[in-house]
Amino acid sequence: MVTPNVTIVNIFLENLMAARKKSTKPAKTYHHGNLAETLKSLALKRLKESKDSAFTIREIAREAGVSHAAAYRHFPSHRDLLAEISKDGFLGITKAFLKAEAEAKADDPLDRLEKIGIAYVSFCVENPGYYRAMWHTDLGPKDDLLELQEAGKQSFLRLWETVLACREKGVSDFSPEELAAAAWSIVHGFSTLVNESQLVYTLGIDRGNAKEVAKTMVRLFVNGIKKRE
Repeated sequence: MVTPNVTIVNIFLENLMAARKKSTKPAKTYHHGNLAETLKSLALKRLKESKDSAFTIREIAREAGVSHAAAYRHFPSHRDLLAEISKDGFLGITKAFLKAEAEAKADDPLDRLEKIGIAYVSFCVENPGYYRAMWHTDLGPKDDLLELQEAGKQSFLRLWETVLACREKGVSDFSPEELAAAAWSIVHGFSTLVNESQLVYTLGIDRGNAKEVAKTMVRLFVNGIKKRE
C-alpha cells in the first residue's frame, strides 16, 4: 500500500478550501445610503461623454453591480434618474452664481451680471454631464418634477434679481425681460457650441480656452447694454 505524501495532501486541501471561499464570496454590494449616488455618478459619466448617450436603469444597475430591482427602488425610470441629475446641476450652478455675486463689486449690477455670465459658461463647460442633463429633451414637461422646478427657479432668480437691479440703478435702458433673455441666450448658446465642439475648427475655441473667451464675450455684451449718456 502506498502511503500518501502528507505535504502534497495538505497543499491540495488548502487550495480546495481557498477556492470554495472565493466562489462563495458575495458580490460587491452597496449600502442603501450610497447606491443612489453610485447610479447617478455612472449615468453622469455617460452624459459627459456624449449628448446622445442613451441608457436604461437596467444598464446602469448592471454597471453598478446590483440588481435592477435595487436600482428601481431609487429611480423607477430613466427620466427619474435624469431629473435627479438635472436638479443637482441646477443646485451646482446656483452655488456658482452666488460665489460670483460675492466677488462682484458692491452696488454694481453690471459687474454682477458680467460675473454670473462667466460663471454660467464656466460651470457648463467644466460639467458637460450636468449641463446636458439640465436641458435634456427626455425630461419633457416638468410639471410633476417639483424639486427640479424649484432648483431651476432658484438659479434663474440669480439672473432675474441682477437685471432688476440694473433697471433700478438706471444703468441700462433695456427692460429686465430684454436683459434676461439676451444675457441667458448669449451664455447658453456659447456653452452649447463649446460643449458640442462646434467652435474648435472654425474659431479654435474648446473647453480649454472657453472661459477666457467668455470673459471678453460677456464684457462686450455688458458694454452694449449700458445706458448711453
